[in-house]
Amino acid sequence: MEKIENIAKWFINEISPDPLKLQKLLYFAQGISFCFNDEELFDEELEAWVHGPVNSNIYFKYREYIYNPINLKYQIPNFSQKTLQVLEFVRDNYGKYDSKYLEEITHNQFPWQFAREGLDPDERDNKIIPKEVIAEYFVSLMLQPNSEEWNK
Repeated sequence: MEKIENIAKWFINEISPDPLKLQKLLYFAQGISFCFNDEELFDEELEAWVHGPVNSNIYFKYREYIYNPINLKYQIPNFSQKTLQVLEFVRDNYGKYDSKYLEEITHNQFPWQFAREGLDPDERDNKIIPKEVIAEYFVSLMLQPNSEEWNK
């Protein structure tokens, strides 16, 4: 299992996302890891914030960039082949989209909706998105490879 900070640094090195996009890529990486490897990619939690899934530690580390690309270069550990497979898949399939489109995707997905149940659209909260809900949702998408959502 990897540390979410190292996963974030990998995405920053690869595509210099803005903070919102980085958060969505972390969420997709966690979900895809359940599909490819039947395990979580990182242990840290994701919360269902107003603008989609967020890890609060990563948010506070990069929030100063606001809507600007995080143009940093990090030294990161060597990842296993199975981790790289997940990260490259997420980069290639989701990294091409802007942060607001990725936010829209996450808002239409069950894990975020499940964790936000009972909250007003603009109500702030830090409810955890359960990992088992992320796992079940992404695996169900994988089992329906022709679904419109899987082919974004």
